Amino acid sequence: MTTVPLTAPRGDETADPGEAVPAETEPAAAPVVGILELSERVAASVFTRFPWLPRAAEIMLALCTLVCLVAVGTRLSALPLLPIPLFVVAWLFLRQWRASETRALQLRWSLLTALAAMVGFWVMSVVARWVS
Repeated sequence: MTTVPLTAPRGDETADPGEAVPAETEPAAAPVVGILELSERVAASVFTRFPWLPRAAEIMLALCTLVCLVAVGTRLSALPLLPIPLFVVAWLFLRQWRASETRALQLRWSLLTALAAMVGFWVMSVVARWVS
C-alpha cells in the first residue's frame, strides 16, 4: 500500500515524501492601500475609461462663462461677472490636469478643477439671488 503525503497535489501518487511536490503556498496578499492610493486608482480608471471627460468639462466651463456674460446684458448689472474668474481658474487647472502624467497629479488637478467650478457655481447662485 502506498501512502500519499499531505503536501502532494492531487494525482501525485509518490510514496516517498521527499519526492512529493511541495504544497503551494498562499499568494502574498497585496499591500494594504490607503484612501489616497485608492482614490488615485479610481481617478485613473475613470480618466482612461472616459477620455472625453476633460473636453466635456471645458465645454461646460465655456457655457457657464457665456451664461454669466449674457446675464450682464439682461440684468444690466456687473455682478454676474463675479464667477468668471473662478471659471478661468478652473479652466487653467483643467489644462494642468490634461498635461499631468502621474495618477497623483491627475487626481490633484481634477479635484482642484472640480472645486473651482463648484465655487463658481455657488457664486453664480448667490449673485442670482442678489440681482433678482
